[in-house]
Amino acid sequence: MRNQAKSLMSLGMGEIAAGIILVWAFFMLGTYWDLGTAGVSGLSFLVFLLMQGGTYWLIRYRSLKKNTVVDQKNIVLFAWFRKINRLLGFVTLIVIVCFFKNSVDLIFGTLLYLFALLEYVNYYEFRLSYGVSGFNVFELRRHGLKRSSLNRLLRSRRGL
Repeated sequence: MRNQAKSLMSLGMGEIAAGIILVWAFFMLGTYWDLGTAGVSGLSFLVFLLMQGGTYWLIRYRSLKKNTVVDQKNIVLFAWFRKINRLLGFVTLIVIVCFFKNSVDLIFGTLLYLFALLEYVNYYEFRLSYGVSGFNVFELRRHGLKRSSLNRLLRSRRGL
């Protein structure tokens, strides 16, 4: 249990730290390159998802430490986030395509958007990280896609 708690804390803090570092790096790059609406939109969507992931792992950490199940209100919150993320993903794509400032802005916005989509799938649909190194194609091919931890939680509690 101690190793699992440590892993959950590490996952939660890592996702939150990644969001903070991405914002910092984006603004540092923005001083050199002319980034605009597309980049900010992609970054905002990605950071929003990273904060959800970090929060989810910290909630799981707390429930493990207290030896309780995840509270129903948190499950409802993440079910709501799942729906909002789908809408935000669609809106973000439209904003990136319609309001990019220049080609650098379009490229950065698109890359951040694609990263955000992978994070969405990893949190809400399928587990994409396998093995010690994270993403391992051989493990994925051997075991196939598995539902994510959050997906299983949402399905078990809401009958989805």
